[in-house]
Amino acid sequence: MDKQRVIEALNTLRAELADAQGGDEASRAELARVTADVQRLLERDEPLAEGDLLSGRLADAVQEFGAEHPKLSGALNQVAAALANLGI
Repeated sequence: MDKQRVIEALNTLRAELADAQGGDEASRAELARVTADVQRLLERDEPLAEGDLLSGRLADAVQEFGAEHPKLSGALNQVAAALANLGI
């Protein structure tokens, strides 16, 4: 069930990213990569050792988009919280 919560948060994040205006392309591309990496990590049946790295990348993305895109920042925080609930 916890993984399902992360997947739902990722879907919300993807929708917010698609709706967000502005921001530089490099930042948007990095956020898309982080989202894909989280999805890939969840699909594996092995320990989630990469989680710390992904959590840091999510935190960086929150700072990058937070002021300009509060909804996107909220979606990023949801993903980070859901990952934290999985112990990542």
